[in-house]
Amino acid sequence: MQNSTTHVPFLPMEWREEQGYEAHHNFSETYEVTQFHCHDYYEFYIHLHGGEFMGVDNQLFQLKPNQIFILPPFSMHGLSCTKEMHDYERAYLNLSPEVLHILSCGQIDLDQFLRSHTVGGVCTYQLSSQDAEQFLAWLRKIRANQRNENFENDAFHRFQNYTLMMNILSLLCETISHASPVEGEPFGNGIIQNILDYINNHYTQPIRIENLARSFGVSVSWLSHEFVRFTNRSVYDYVLYRRVMLARQQMFGTASLNDIAYQCGFNDYSNFLRSFGKIVGVSPSRYRKQLKRYQMKELDEHMKL
Repeated sequence: MQNSTTHVPFLPMEWREEQGYEAHHNFSETYEVTQFHCHDYYEFYIHLHGGEFMGVDNQLFQLKPNQIFILPPFSMHGLSCTKEMHDYERAYLNLSPEVLHILSCGQIDLDQFLRSHTVGGVCTYQLSSQDAEQFLAWLRKIRANQRNENFENDAFHRFQNYTLMMNILSLLCETISHASPVEGEPFGNGIIQNILDYINNHYTQPIRIENLARSFGVSVSWLSHEFVRFTNRSVYDYVLYRRVMLARQQMFGTASLNDIAYQCGFNDYSNFLRSFGKIVGVSPSRYRKQLKRYQMKELDEHMKL
């Protein structure tokens, strides 16, 4: 069955949330599967009910209740299913790298610790029912604080949320240190995973679907259909999205936009401008300015705490 999809543009957290974090607990009677996408923040996602598969990079995970996914910034992921999704329940905490650094309290490099345990897409663990309920309780409290109309100027509730998020991270670090990760499973005959692995390692180079199909011994029509079925994106859209996400990452550095465009696989700068604007929603130059302004604002805010 062809999946129905919802287009997901790239929405950096700092343009949607002023605090550098957000908590959600959602239930949907019916749910349209989204395209494979990524964020510029950490996502700690717990599946509760109704989902079928989660794809992360080139691996597929069968979803089970109380399964936690740790998704670092720019990790490609998305739901995959073979039928309509009903009664889909999930909860997640999104954290900017800046806030994650603050929560480390100078005692542990949480970014390095989490990344070291997500190498190769190994990023999901099975929580006990008790730990899952505790995770949700903390998450609901964070969400309730954020919904407080006076939250933005309320230092106490912000401090309380920091404490709750530290509890969540402590629970996850404890789980990672003592539990074995859930293994991904083959998707179909594994060819799509091999193709995804190739693309993920070569997307800054010229890639044509005809050459991919020939190299992996499949037809163009089969590849087109199966790739969309797994990622809810065409090969062309997937490659373009990854290039733009890499460009967004490199904007933390000092390279010129022109150099970034070519380093990310765009041989035509005007194509880079169009693609970046379509996916991110603003021009590269404006994005870089907003990014720097946000970083300065976060530094000023945390210096006051």
